[in-house]
Amino acid sequence: LIEGFPGMGLAGTIAAKYLVERLKFKEMGFIDANIFVPIIRIHEGIPVYPSRIYVNDENKLVVLISEQIIPRFYTAKIAKAVVDWTIAKKIARVISLAGINTDDTMQRGTVFGIAANPSSLDFLKKSDVEIIQDGITTGITALILLELRKTSIEAISILGNVKIQADYKAAASLVEKLNAMLGLKITIEPLLKEARETEEALLKHMSEVKKTHSE
Repeated sequence: LIEGFPGMGLAGTIAAKYLVERLKFKEMGFIDANIFVPIIRIHEGIPVYPSRIYVNDENKLVVLISEQIIPRFYTAKIAKAVVDWTIAKKIARVISLAGINTDDTMQRGTVFGIAANPSSLDFLKKSDVEIIQDGITTGITALILLELRKTSIEAISILGNVKIQADYKAAASLVEKLNAMLGLKITIEPLLKEARETEEALLKHMSEVKKTHSE
């Protein structure tokens, strides 16, 4: 299971959606709950559920995506529901995709990692990520990992180094790491192109704001 709930820089959600598009996953289900705000995205003329489940039989992968932030009051309930569903479906491994903001001394494409239990930590060590030894993690991904600590399921979170609000470059680093972990061979160039365009637009906007303030 690859999970992409919204978080810092939307890195996890962007990466998960890109994965679904590139490998032609089939939509197989959704999270049904009254917790979502009444803002529904339209795709190809039809409304889509805010949180959806996709399956790729060839690669034996399931992707869970949410395009809305889970309200804080419900994060524990949703995390437990996701873990219960994971156990019921006999899923062997969970990879959560997320973002983290580090100081500027860290290389931009660095991917960080957190493990749910000792066996997961062994898998993480083989994956060439910067393991977070001490710190704090928050949100639904943190609670999913905590719930999975009680199980024998291999579970990790990989985090892209986020610098801007919608960080396609951080998302690209996550997809690149998934390529190495799972042998997916997905090109990341379209994501990097989006990153360049986003950053150029941001720089242009900042320049215009600076110019306005200096006049």
